[in-house]
Amino acid sequence: MELTWEESSGAVAPEFRYAKKFHLFTDVKKIFLSRKVIKNGKLVLEETKEIPDKLYQKWMNELFKIGIQQLSFEEIPESQITGISYNFVNFRYSSTKSKFYYTLEEINQPEWEQKKAIIESIERMKP
Repeated sequence: MELTWEESSGAVAPEFRYAKKFHLFTDVKKIFLSRKVIKNGKLVLEETKEIPDKLYQKWMNELFKIGIQQLSFEEIPESQITGISYNFVNFRYSSTKSKFYYTLEEINQPEWEQKKAIIESIERMKP
């Protein structure tokens, strides 16, 4: 199992830049969550911690309830917009793969409700 979420502010003034990267992954017998958060252009969190099985199961149940496993595997959009970053969620569980890209403007549109719920679920993950 592997889950990666990356989001950034794109090209804005340094004092408003942010970036988030969460990586949930399994090793042979362990589960880890790696989190990196940059706010106002400064690193505020960088950690990798082992996750208890119960917490992992809770997170997976929530993601499956939202339907992460039902999403398709998207390729990165061909059109690039200057100053706009493409953020993404990448999920792999056994033979199931899903990936989606988004801009910060898109995620607040009504048709993105499911994907926004997935992102919010990932952002709440804390060891």
